[in-house]
This record gives sequence, structure tokens and C-alpha cells, in this order.
Amino acid sequence: MQEPQPTSSRPRPKGRWQGKRRQNGGEDDRELQGPSITANSSRPSASKNRAQRKGNNGDHHRVASSTLDALENSTPSVSKPSPSIPKLTDTPKFSELAKENLIHSTLLQTISEDLKFDHMTPVQAATIYPLLKDRCDVLAQAKTGTGKTIAFLLPAIQKMIHRDSSLMGKASLLVISPTRELAMQIADEARALLQRLTQFRVCIAIGGTNKNIEEHRILQGCDILIGTPGRLYDHLSSEDSPVASMLQNLETLVLDEADRLLDMGFLDSLKKIIRCLPNRTVTERQGMLFSATVPEHVQKVARLVLSKDYKFISTIAEGELNTHERVPQQLIIVPAFSDMATGLLGAIRQELAAVGPDAFKAIIFAPTARLADFYAEILQRFPGLPPIIALHSRMTQNRRSKITEEFREAKSSILVATDVIARGMDFPSVTNIFQAGIPADKESYIHRLGRTARAGAEGRGTFIITSHETFFSKWTLKNITFEQTPPDLSAREDILQIAESLDPDIQAKAYQGWLGFYKSYLKPMNWDNDRLVKEANEFALNGLGAPEVPSLPKSTVGKMGLKGVKGLVVVPDGPKHGRGGGGGGDDRFGGNGQGSKRPRKRG
Repeated sequence: MQEPQPTSSRPRPKGRWQGKRRQNGGEDDRELQGPSITANSSRPSASKNRAQRKGNNGDHHRVASSTLDALENSTPSVSKPSPSIPKLTDTPKFSELAKENLIHSTLLQTISEDLKFDHMTPVQAATIYPLLKDRCDVLAQAKTGTGKTIAFLLPAIQKMIHRDSSLMGKASLLVISPTRELAMQIADEARALLQRLTQFRVCIAIGGTNKNIEEHRILQGCDILIGTPGRLYDHLSSEDSPVASMLQNLETLVLDEADRLLDMGFLDSLKKIIRCLPNRTVTERQGMLFSATVPEHVQKVARLVLSKDYKFISTIAEGELNTHERVPQQLIIVPAFSDMATGLLGAIRQELAAVGPDAFKAIIFAPTARLADFYAEILQRFPGLPPIIALHSRMTQNRRSKITEEFREAKSSILVATDVIARGMDFPSVTNIFQAGIPADKESYIHRLGRTARAGAEGRGTFIITSHETFFSKWTLKNITFEQTPPDLSAREDILQIAESLDPDIQAKAYQGWLGFYKSYLKPMNWDNDRLVKEANEFALNGLGAPEVPSLPKSTVGKMGLKGVKGLVVVPDGPKHGRGGGGGGDDRFGGNGQGSKRPRKRG
């Protein structure tokens, strides 16, 4: 087969993108419950020019589905996944793909000479061959940090290279990602693979950017489009959408982190996007889903995206230990929420001494963006710690991109973040994970912990909770083994003095974020609204260093379901944050306009 030669004849617009991800609400995805799928051992060739193949289960045959509903209601055959995954030294070399004429020579040069990849990772070995050789649709269960991005990019790019030259500049591959950070990471890897094939162009579509500029760049020529569901649907939903016309010859569709796409409430957007795509029987589109977990709702979405006889490939060996089963984890319980920052600092100092300052690279997960800001502000003022930066969804995309790259390249650093980076993001050499407060659920705890001990490296987790949150370690994480460590609260007074010096806006926003988060945990903590506000106010005074209880806009109090609760300082809607005492008595629910100031505990 004659290989097309690299060319750079098509002009390339220059410039970089930046933006902010569209916020998606938590749609109810319970409608996705369906029959369990384990595996499918065969699927037909998807290319007209490729002869039918025979496999262990008989002749491969193509079963076309004409509508989305037909795909939704289809039921694949099943078989068991492979019981084990080979070690890296036992996996094939990328060069072996060339022996079967499965990879373009220029693409192989890039992989071996530029990217310095020799052997495939186990995930790549398990998925690349069926994707390239059989052109089958695949649902792959694979953890992050295992090379799965290359596993779906390489087959898609190989197909794109050999397409008709008249389709140059029209999208061959569409990748849907749950977050803009992951979309940008995938785009970077795609550009790296295409560095010797400069005639192909990678574009992204993510929220927060200027949609018109983004559209203009796509229309200038886009061979690979990577985006988040909300922004992609924005582009595709308009009447006579020019972006939709760019996808009429789509050859490959990938859903990365499929389980997270659903957990984040993107089901409806995914359905709408798929309905905007050309019929798969016309384009002979290959579909791929990659997911760390494969619950029933992911299995049903597979029937939206994949052919009915897709192949399921589990790249997680039977008996393989997950991160939370092999990484040492310590549990630290502090007396009160006002002690959280103190306990966190003590734990960091302890782990820093064990790892050493030159190699210590840690991520601290906070429950909310505003608490992440608060902890970062506190820690930055203590000498002897590595550089400290915060990262969360309330930052601009440009700022987030800069911080992400800065932390990725750092040898020693501390990143204070929210769940925006709990999955999908790959940061090398992270030695420690600190979780300051409870996460949303067990899965979130595990995915946060999974940012360390990647690619065979060592790591350690530290879970810091208050005495009010022990239900989570006792029941939600009952199958996880912790080493309980007493808290080091020796810096309590120093931290309170630093907190008192912070901008009142930081204190007020952290207070509001704390209230909103813990309002969801009243039942397991055996609290009512009055107790919630009492604890929040004590946290504001003795933990956040506020001189008085921060005020809340009336509309915010209503949305929280806290109207009329004693102890709140409520002000009319207007400025984002007032100070205690700024509202009239009629707008307070603390009683006669009093009670906004409380004595502060010391020591």
C-alpha cells in the first residue's frame, strides 16, 4: 500500500486558545440503567476495501443501525475479558505494527524517534491491534495514566492518513472529553503524534472561549476536533451549522472518560451531539469508549456510540490492585473544622520530612474552590514549604492552563485543588495526596488518591477529617485500611494570626462555600440547620480568622434552604459580599440584629 507523503501545502493559522469550561448541571442519568455487558469477542471490518475476516466465533459481519434508537436498544453478545495484562517488557514494540503494514512509516518515526516510545503499554497492546487490524468498535476499561490516549489516537490518525485527499481539512476524528483540561491534554498528544505530518490540524472546542473565533479556526481546516459536550453541542445545534458540515465525513468517534462524562451530567448533550452526526452506515464510523469503570449506565451509552457487536476489552487484570489497595494511607482526625488548616500543615511538614524537599510533590484536595484558595493563602505564608499554587474551576482557562503546566513540570511543588483534576489529568512524580475534608463519595476519594503512585511509582495518601466527619472513614471507606495518626496542631496560633490578616473577601467566600458543601451532609453528621450555622460561624471566627460572622446575600440564603436560621447575617442582594452588621434588622435571622460577633477561642 502506497503511503501518502507529508505535506504542508495548506496554510496554518497561528494563535492559541484559552477559555473557561461550560458549567453543566447534574442531570439525572438513572434512565441509563440497562442489562449488564461483559464483553463481545468479535466485530466486522468497517472498511469497504478490507476483506471480511474470520475469527474464533465465525464470520465477521457488519450489522448496520439506521437510527440512534436502534443503537440504544441493541444488545451485544458477551464473553469474558482476558484474565491478565502483560508486563511492559512483554508487550509488543510499536515497530512490530509496521511488519503487518498497520502503521504509516512517518507516524512510526514520530513515535520511536521523537517521542522515544519503544514498547507499547499493556493498555496500548490490548487495544491498538483490534482497533487497527479489525477496525472494530471498542469499549475499553482502562485506568488513567496507562497510555490510553495514544491507544485511541494512533488508530484514528492511521485511518485519517489514508483517507481520500479531497477530504483534507474535514474532521476525521471527534474526541469528546469531560473537562477542558483533559481536552487540552489530548490535543497536545495529538499534535505530538502529528509533528511530522504537518498537513493535519488539531482544533479544540471548549467552553469559555470566544465561540465565533473557535468556529472560524475549525472552518479554516480541522482534521481532529477535541471538545467538551456543552461547547460541541453549541456548535452543532444551530440551523445550517457550518461546524456540523465539517463532521459529515467523520471516521472515528471517541468518548474518553465515559463514566465521568455521565457522572458530570452530560448524558443529554451526548445524545444531542450523536444525533447531529452523520449516519454511521454512511461514513462507516469507528467508535471507541474508554472508561475507568464500566457500570450499567456506561454500558448503555456504549450502545449509543458503538455498533451492536462491539468488542469489550478489559485492561485491568483480575486481582490487580487498585491504587487505594496498594498505596499506604493515613487518617488524621482533628477536633474541629477550625483545626483543619492546622492539621493540614502538620501533616505536610511530616510528609515533607520523610520524602525530602527536593522530591516532594503533592496535591491537596479541598471540598470547594474557595476553601482551596484559603488553604493556599495560608500555606504560602509558611517558610520551608515548596512553592504552593491553587487550581480550581473558578479560575480563567488561561490561568488554569498556566498552572497545570507549571505543576506538571515542577520537581517539587504543592498544588491545592478541587475535583477538577481528580480524574483524567496526569501529573508525573506526585509523591503525596492530601484530602482536607470529605469528598463527595468513595469514588471521588479513590480517584483523588489515584493522582499518585502512577506508572509504577510510589506514593502515599493522607486523609484529614474532623471529629464530625468520621462517618465517612468508618462507613463510606470501611474497606480501606488506614493508619491512624494523631494530628500535629502546634501551629494553631500561627495559622489563626495569618488567617486574620487575609482579605475579608477570602474569608467570606470560604464561609459561604463551607455552608453550601456541608449542607448536603446534615443527616450523616446528625446535624440540623441550626447546628450547621453554629458550626459554620465558629469556623469563620476561629478557623477563617474573620473578625465577625460574614454576611450572606438574601437570595443565597434562600437557595441554601437556610431562610430564618438563627445566627446567619443576611443582607439585601447587591454587592457580592458584605460584612457582618451591614444589613438592617429586618434582613437578619439572628435575632434583633445581634449575634454577628462572637468571642474567639485562642490556643
